[in-house]
Amino acid sequence: MTPLVFAILFFGLLLLGMPVAYTMLIASAVYILAAGLPEVQLTMRASGGIESFSLLAIPMFLLAGNLMNGMGVTERIFAFAGVLVRHITGGLGHVNVLASVIFAGMSGSAVADAGGLGAVEIKAMKQAGYSGPFSAAITAASATIGPIIPPSITLVVYGFLAEESVGRLFLGGAIPGLLVAFALMVIVYVLVKTGRETAPRLPRATSSEVRLALWRAVPALLAPAILMGGILAGIFTPTEASVVVVLYILLIGSVSFGFDRVQIWKALTGAVRTTSSTLFIIAVSAVFGWIISIQRLPVQLVDAMQGMFVSQSAVILVMVITLLIVGMFMEVLAALVLLVPTFLALAYTFDIDTVHMGVMIVVTMMIGTITPPVGLVLYTVMAVANIGMGPLTRALVPFYLVMVVVALLVAFFPAITLFLPDLLMPTAQ
Repeated sequence: MTPLVFAILFFGLLLLGMPVAYTMLIASAVYILAAGLPEVQLTMRASGGIESFSLLAIPMFLLAGNLMNGMGVTERIFAFAGVLVRHITGGLGHVNVLASVIFAGMSGSAVADAGGLGAVEIKAMKQAGYSGPFSAAITAASATIGPIIPPSITLVVYGFLAEESVGRLFLGGAIPGLLVAFALMVIVYVLVKTGRETAPRLPRATSSEVRLALWRAVPALLAPAILMGGILAGIFTPTEASVVVVLYILLIGSVSFGFDRVQIWKALTGAVRTTSSTLFIIAVSAVFGWIISIQRLPVQLVDAMQGMFVSQSAVILVMVITLLIVGMFMEVLAALVLLVPTFLALAYTFDIDTVHMGVMIVVTMMIGTITPPVGLVLYTVMAVANIGMGPLTRALVPFYLVMVVVALLVAFFPAITLFLPDLLMPTAQ
């Protein structure tokens, strides 16, 4: 089978509406049979694709997010964020963003944020008098912070695909994630200040309210500190850190939040379902990626593109545009599998740091999670807020714009990403 026929089969199945994972599986199986390769290659490459220690972090971080949602940790996080920033113009919009930042430090999943913390945020904002579309829009936008700030499931997968340090990727995502949060809070302030959105004026929290909220949230707030502190101190790896976070949440759930076996069972089953679908995509993509590599498609593509690019900046701009377009039509993990091999070849050719590139990919791809037609976070918030796609996407337009600006800043100013990794986990020269 020629590369052209292979590509036509793959994209033809996509256009017919078949899920990406099954599209890759069928195209790969047909290629192996047509090329006369041993059928066992399909299962060998698929099983080998998920035999990675780093991928063990995925079910653990998913479980951590589900446990926090089930045990009521999210309500305490939201309350603590509220006493800190509710008095600023924009009120609970800022609380929404800050709560997502805190939650991101323990979960690493945008869908877990949107489905768990998002339910708390939207309910509180509607009860306070905020419009439904605005409440849903800021919830969707702030949920995208989850996979950027460490720990990040998406960065774990990128680290596996690019054979890059997950610890350096985690550190690299910290400042860009905070930059996204700052940008979202700025646009909330502007929208309310200019009268485009209505936000009730909330009183500044008293010192006793702050102390009480802090005391109730301390167990949850310690989780990110334990996670990153242990990684930086060399006590455990990022993968082992995911297990530590789960054990810690179970501990504080037993002591401070009321141990509930039913909620733990729901968290386990939810994590199993999501992990199964995630690892299925990765396993199938391993076969698909192997076929692409033996056809030397990334190398051929880079060779063809070298004459088109005159600078590193031009390559980065094309990457950002590609990510924005692909992110609208493909789920993040599937897009990573398709794009990372070619992007890595370009990175090596044009001297682009792979940690910088990985964070840039994740920041940019997160915009796709809240855009139609394929946006998992978008659909999650639509279900939680009981709102249609039209009103939600219209309310999201200002947030799309500021997130694109942040993605461009991260793309063209590598120091934003590399400052912390180079400071705290420098690579050997």
